[in-house]
Amino acid sequence: MTMSRWLDVEVGTDDIHLNSLPSNLALVDLHNDNEYKLLVGDFGRGEEMPKLKIFRGTMQMSDLVLPDLPLGVVGFYTSETMPRQCPVIAIAMSSCVYIYRNMKLFYKYYLPSVEHNTCELEIWKQLMDPINHNEESLRGLTASLQAIPQKVLSNQSQNFLNLDFEQRIEYLEQLKVLPDRKNVEIVCITTMKINSVNKHGVSCLVVGSEEGDIIILDPTTFTPMSLAKLSAVKKTPYQMVATGLYNVDYRVTVATREKSVCLLKRDWKEGQLLFNTDEHIVAIEVSPIDNNVYVICCDNTLSCYSKKGKKQWSLTLEHRPVALTLVPIMHLGTTLIAVALASGHLHLYDGKSRRDTMFIKDVVSVMKFGQLGKEENVFVIITTNGNLMLKILKRTADFNADAASADVIPDPLSSEKPWLIPKRSKLFLEQSARERENSIAMHETFQHELNRLRLLAAKTLLEVHVKSDNSIAVGALEPIRLTAEVEGLGPVFRVTIIIENRSSTSAAAGLALLFHVHTNNYKVYKPYLKVPLLGPNSQLRLPTKVEEIFDENINPEIFLRGVTGQGGEGSLVKILLLKEGQRSPVLAATVQMPPTDPMMIPYDDMQTATAFQ
Repeated sequence: MTMSRWLDVEVGTDDIHLNSLPSNLALVDLHNDNEYKLLVGDFGRGEEMPKLKIFRGTMQMSDLVLPDLPLGVVGFYTSETMPRQCPVIAIAMSSCVYIYRNMKLFYKYYLPSVEHNTCELEIWKQLMDPINHNEESLRGLTASLQAIPQKVLSNQSQNFLNLDFEQRIEYLEQLKVLPDRKNVEIVCITTMKINSVNKHGVSCLVVGSEEGDIIILDPTTFTPMSLAKLSAVKKTPYQMVATGLYNVDYRVTVATREKSVCLLKRDWKEGQLLFNTDEHIVAIEVSPIDNNVYVICCDNTLSCYSKKGKKQWSLTLEHRPVALTLVPIMHLGTTLIAVALASGHLHLYDGKSRRDTMFIKDVVSVMKFGQLGKEENVFVIITTNGNLMLKILKRTADFNADAASADVIPDPLSSEKPWLIPKRSKLFLEQSARERENSIAMHETFQHELNRLRLLAAKTLLEVHVKSDNSIAVGALEPIRLTAEVEGLGPVFRVTIIIENRSSTSAAAGLALLFHVHTNNYKVYKPYLKVPLLGPNSQLRLPTKVEEIFDENINPEIFLRGVTGQGGEGSLVKILLLKEGQRSPVLAATVQMPPTDPMMIPYDDMQTATAFQ
């Protein structure tokens, strides 16, 4: 039997019938007592008015009647002054953002209105003319109004088209003045930290409009700090996720209704398309660590995209996905992905690997993970029937691949053993303290050594280029390779030069070999060799003799240079490959000549060496 990692919390009343959206849930420390409350923007059922309901644990504390349907609920701090002020609550409704402080209305921010479409205005001027208040004229003007794309139409026109003929006549008779501007509707809101990622850090409000505008509001004056278009082609935002800091660098990832995800970054006046999806997007989440984008779509897929929009992997789900959220578990150092399905199953993934599965008796409508009350890891779930469910993560829960109920998809990387990280010793702590104290000096020393290394590499590269001391050609002769073999015990050696043409189409002609040696140490019998025509995919071996020359007084240490490494440049033979019409060598090979075997030296020379000793 599999042990569950979650504790189910009984909700204390059956009167809770919630009707909400994922954007209308927020976990906020309302009174700065580290006891987080659950805020739900409830649409109400039947004739009930929309309300903001506040839960302490499983019990509803209070509610607040809202003037319109809520589109998004967020809580954030607007000041860092001490003692710390309570966070404010922002609720988006229609074309206005209501700001509540201490659960009292504090400020209203209206989105800037825009002008009506010219064609729409002309049609409305004709509609308001009493001459056209007949069925035939009204039918033609209504058809012209319907021909305008719905995205461009104002709410007034959309509402007018939903009326029947008698209601349209009555509406036009009551309409006295035609408004020349229309209000822009809010579609989504979120928050973004300004200077610090601290949970009590000041945040700003990010608002997405129906017109495709992304507006960032100042947290103190609630005036626009930044205004940008989502895309060059009009796209309507559906869900936004903001990561980063406003004053440093930030990313606003936006899912649109047009099966695409767009990206907006700092100082951009217009967003860019990140990627497209095959089907409509249900929900997105963005990892705050690597900015990976997780997407669930109507084609029953869970996909992961990199921050540059490249698809990394995709999973086919058993049923239709209905909700998505991130599950950051700080004490385990991991972030899971929770996907709720229409079958009632709730899967938790770590990348492509399924780590846990829960079954909900009802279909999940909204879910959120975070701190509720004093508990840091709580799953808040609202079902389609309006029930509220809470699941608390056990402190002993483990989501490793070997843990119970973990369904792991085979992955060669996940099969590797974990690293054995040693405990911090006293020496490590002392060294860490020493590095913190001398960080500037260490950095300057490192930069100095790094510059010396770069200088040495540049000098070596220049020297190789000047001397042409390279065994691989460049340009047209790039396929040519030059190697050398040394045979013999000495003092006469057989040096064989191997020239190889690896090209399959072109031949090499006009080549020659030149030996460069120290004349006091070696003698080359044929220091200059002409190379015949070298065909494609062919190889030539050109042998020659090289004799080591000894002085009258032989130093015995010369026979041990292969062991002592004291042969120096005198024991080097450089072979240059020349090309007609070129001043510098094409290739060069350097040969370290072996020492002559003492048994091969003539007897008279050996006697001289003994006398020298």
